[in-house]
Amino acid sequence: MVLVGALVCVLLASSPALSKKKKAAPTLTPTLTPTPTPTPEVKVWNFDQDKAGAVPTGWKAIEGDWQVIPDPSAPSQPNTFGLPEGRMMSTLLHALNYYPIAIEDEAPDYGDFTLEVSFKAAGGRFDCSGGIIFRYVDASNFYVLSQGCPDDFFTLTRVSNGTASVLQQKIVPTDKDVWYKIKVIAYGDHFMCYNDNKMVYDFNDNKIAKGKIGLWASDDSQARFDNVTITLPLGGPAAGGGAAAAPAEAASPTTAPSEPASAEPSTSAAVPSAAAGSPPPLPH
Repeated sequence: MVLVGALVCVLLASSPALSKKKKAAPTLTPTLTPTPTPTPEVKVWNFDQDKAGAVPTGWKAIEGDWQVIPDPSAPSQPNTFGLPEGRMMSTLLHALNYYPIAIEDEAPDYGDFTLEVSFKAAGGRFDCSGGIIFRYVDASNFYVLSQGCPDDFFTLTRVSNGTASVLQQKIVPTDKDVWYKIKVIAYGDHFMCYNDNKMVYDFNDNKIAKGKIGLWASDDSQARFDNVTITLPLGGPAAGGGAAAAPAEAASPTTAPSEPASAEPSTSAAVPSAAAGSPPPLPH
């Protein structure tokens, strides 16, 4: 019996099923949450929630009777921001150098940005031009990118200490009652200017580092604007103001493919300032 018991003990001790080691508990790998990719800040003003006949919230009319105007042809229904008919007397009193201006007054000053707007050339007896203002410091210091009608000039102008100088100017055919897109990409001292997503020219100028944005018209123009859109770089509204290189255009959600810069020399002209308190005359 002792021999049988010893043999059973040996068999039990050598059984693979009983001598198998316990499996180690699996090590859990923590799940990493990906860091969200920063995206540029985009602000849009389409004026559709503003009251017709009034200046929209956050905007200020520096010169002219700017107001929200319903327009069934607007890219964003139902409203636009612009000018009604009239101003014949103001146009004549200023010798066809009258420039209504409206400024977005509540936002901070912008240095680097992409600014785009839908613009309809609608007009009075003398003019149907319109444009965008950027880096506006006051009525005597700002840039304006304008689309001329009926003269067809697409013009980048700098107003400095009340004197307007044409920095760039090219012919871009413009018809009445047609919507166009005007865009400027500003980074440091480098400006790229577009009409309907086609780059017309780029230019360098460092006179004004930052300022507000706004809208511009000429004489008795009944210019209409919609979908004013500003895209800010990741640095925010305070970024820029120096001679920074422009980033790749793919960073802008509305940017068209880059085209070769204009090889033509810039056109420059100066015009004496107007009476104090009103915007200075701009070259036509």
